[in-house]
Amino acid sequence: MRIYSNSFELMSEMGRELNSYGQIVKPKTYQNKVIEGNEDFITKELICQQYCLTSLGDPVWLFVFSHSKEWADAEFKERIDTSDIINPGKAWELRKDLWEQFLVNGKFDYTYNERMVILPYTIQLLKSDSDTRKAVLPIFNGNGEDDTLYYHGNKRIPCSMYYDFLIRQNGKGEKVLHICYHQRSSDFAQHLGNDIYLAWRLMEYVAQEVGVKPGYLYHTIDSLHIYKKDWHFLSCNLEDLKDDY
Repeated sequence: MRIYSNSFELMSEMGRELNSYGQIVKPKTYQNKVIEGNEDFITKELICQQYCLTSLGDPVWLFVFSHSKEWADAEFKERIDTSDIINPGKAWELRKDLWEQFLVNGKFDYTYNERMVILPYTIQLLKSDSDTRKAVLPIFNGNGEDDTLYYHGNKRIPCSMYYDFLIRQNGKGEKVLHICYHQRSSDFAQHLGNDIYLAWRLMEYVAQEVGVKPGYLYHTIDSLHIYKKDWHFLSCNLEDLKDDY
């Protein structure tokens, strides 16, 4: 497993590997859209990517492609708001050019807020049993949904499978909370940085609620990919893109 000490290392190395070793795949669907034959959606893909991130560092590197940190911060607040079911919410309006096309009768097929309704119970479990291996927050098939019914692309299904929280001792003997995050799919240019940032924020939030320090992010991505329309990012220097952000 690769170990990265900050976001810059992570994004730089993953982009380099996608550019050098990504295999060409031609998907038929994108979210709930049929894109078969659309050259823009040919992908370069790496399968079963795994890494550990030990520190977020400056999160700006996660957003040099998508320019979406404002959206990510607003989205996080809606995700952890368990006082009400939020769909569609307000965060999506900060990336209206991306998300508006997925509204169906004024709502999204799902929101993370809807799928994370058991978060308070997950936190309570961690408080009552710090050695538990059961503090899993399911997103795919979460909250009683059966996402397997929509494999043919007629409805959006989550790219995230689950978040798993583990409280363990670090090298100093301190109890810290790690987050293990499993995704079936992540778009390197438009979504990966957001996925990482939101997982890290979730780890920090749960750690604070439980009363321990945050630990590391362990991330598994079954399909890490980038669409042809964004391939130009793979030949860019991240530091140059930061100057434009």
